[in-house]
Amino acid sequence: MEIRRWRPFSELEALRREFDRVFREAFRELWGEEPIRRGAWVPPVDVCETENEVIVTMELPGIKKEDVTIELTDDVLTIRGKREREQKEGETYHLIERAYGEFERRFSLGVPINRERVEAIFRDGVLTVRLPKAEEVRPRRVEIKTE
Repeated sequence: MEIRRWRPFSELEALRREFDRVFREAFRELWGEEPIRRGAWVPPVDVCETENEVIVTMELPGIKKEDVTIELTDDVLTIRGKREREQKEGETYHLIERAYGEFERRFSLGVPINRERVEAIFRDGVLTVRLPKAEEVRPRRVEIKTE
């Protein structure tokens, strides 16, 4: 029989991390985030809205632009892609922490978009999608006249 030292605080910390994970996944949709499949690779994204456009910025290190597709359907932006692991013959990995495989992210934009002016730029492993708002949803100042 092996005797092991009991570390109560490390067990409590592990329990707290598990509770955090469960609550994050359970309430993800309420917080406006998409559900994430277990084991899936999910590139980090920033979504920003200005008066004239919605800007989506996604980190995609190690991916070629040919491996990414962008679709806009109604008011939903979908970005799909994949990052494949490169393994050369004769290499033995002892640790693999980077995520590989396919990903898909969907974003409900909530405003009509001018589809003809959508622009996507891929530079230094960062994809930036600029989605100009349609004219009818842009705020317009109305001049007040006096009589």
